[in-house]
Amino acid sequence: MTGRIRLLICEDSDDDAVLIVTRLRRGGLAVDYERVQTEPDAAEALRLRPPDIVISDYAMPGFGAEEALALLRDSGLDVPFILVSGRVGEESAVALMRAGAHDFILKEDLARLVPAVRRELTHARSRQQRRQLEQQLRQTERLDSLGRLAGGIAHDFNNMLAVVLGRADLMLAELPADHLLRADLGAIREVAQRGAALTRRILVFSRQEPLRPEKLDVNEVVTVTKEALGGAVGEDVEFVTDLGQGPLPVEIDRSELERLLLNLVVNSRKAMPHGGRLTITTETAQPAANAGPMVRLWVADTGVGMSASVLEHAFEPYYTTDAAAGTGLGLSSAYGVVTAAGGEIALRSQLGVGTTVEISLPMVDHADLAPPGAQAEPARGGGQSILVVEDDEDVRDLVTLMLNRSGYQVLEAPSPEKALVLLDVAESKVDLLLSDVVMPGMSGIELAESVRAIRPGIPVLLMSGYTAGTLPDDASLPPGVSLIRKPFTRAALLGTVAQALADSN
Repeated sequence: MTGRIRLLICEDSDDDAVLIVTRLRRGGLAVDYERVQTEPDAAEALRLRPPDIVISDYAMPGFGAEEALALLRDSGLDVPFILVSGRVGEESAVALMRAGAHDFILKEDLARLVPAVRRELTHARSRQQRRQLEQQLRQTERLDSLGRLAGGIAHDFNNMLAVVLGRADLMLAELPADHLLRADLGAIREVAQRGAALTRRILVFSRQEPLRPEKLDVNEVVTVTKEALGGAVGEDVEFVTDLGQGPLPVEIDRSELERLLLNLVVNSRKAMPHGGRLTITTETAQPAANAGPMVRLWVADTGVGMSASVLEHAFEPYYTTDAAAGTGLGLSSAYGVVTAAGGEIALRSQLGVGTTVEISLPMVDHADLAPPGAQAEPARGGGQSILVVEDDEDVRDLVTLMLNRSGYQVLEAPSPEKALVLLDVAESKVDLLLSDVVMPGMSGIELAESVRAIRPGIPVLLMSGYTAGTLPDDASLPPGVSLIRKPFTRAALLGTVAQALADSN
């Protein structure tokens, strides 16, 4: 048994208390103890200085083991209670055991004390670990339910945003450059994109985003994160960034990097209950002559810091010092994200000074790294036929209009079943299946399999604002299947369609 034990002794004899403590220490237990001999003192000790174990004499003037055990039960603490006495009858001892005492030892038989204390402390810690696991399981189940709810809301919300954003795009494409309505449409488009960013953050929080490694600029992700979280950090915390000369390209899943930064910022905020300074720093580094360049990112705070013992276990799953910390997977999850991307993560902390998390990720070529906000010229079709399957009428009409105006021929179906009928009777060739993912009765993945049974090798493009549950165990998309997220711009849709058609040739 390791660590110091906090012992509360209910005993009116100081000599007897010292004898008990001496016996425990000689038995190899590191004991800090407090002796009380009145009910008010015992109640105060249980409330303000919770012990790991209580040892009580049976009878003291005005206060005894029965009252001490009742106080312990009322406190809600689950700690062992051992009766150590030289003056108690067998019936009284049995009654105390039935009331919740864990053992009874005569003062003339203290050889049993150390084994009894060790045993009961082990049982108590096992009970505590079991309760923690049960609590973590309940919290995980609650988060999973919240995630499913958030994903469903995001799906419907993204369908609406897709229509707003798409219609604005279509009107902007038709209006002259000097038209008075362009400014208003631009404002509508910007608000729709901000709404899309909000739903993405909901999905990041609820873990509904599949892994999609991509080349991205760390500086850009840090800037977006700061803008999103600046207000939530609070006015009493100075939130600053010190970004190295960019771009700083890495290859990692954007949602995972965003979640990692979100968790680190939230942890830092919790560590500064009375305010402080939170700094995110980025730079490039060359760690060794035979290694490639790295992008380094620091998240540092001036908070309460961590002790050496906490620091030692910080990356272990479910290890937490916060009873309301959720899944307890914060830093262990961060470790997994960073190492999966070929990087390293380190933690430095000092009590009363603060904590710094250092992340190193391999730097990649930025030749094809698109600048933030870059818009490619929408690709036009050459008369190819596209089967659009979407149960939301507004979204289906929008996608059909976008494709028709861009040189494609469109067949549309409101459900997978009608799509299969249409495909069966269609005389013309269908060059691409463009389908929603989540639909009643049959998913887009299942529809793609059925379509390919009729038209082998047909390219498939799926569109969805929510994909939880459609790709079990984070499986990859089937060969020849691409995915575009709602809400999407006209340029993004046309570019993805053109790429899917090109890849099939």
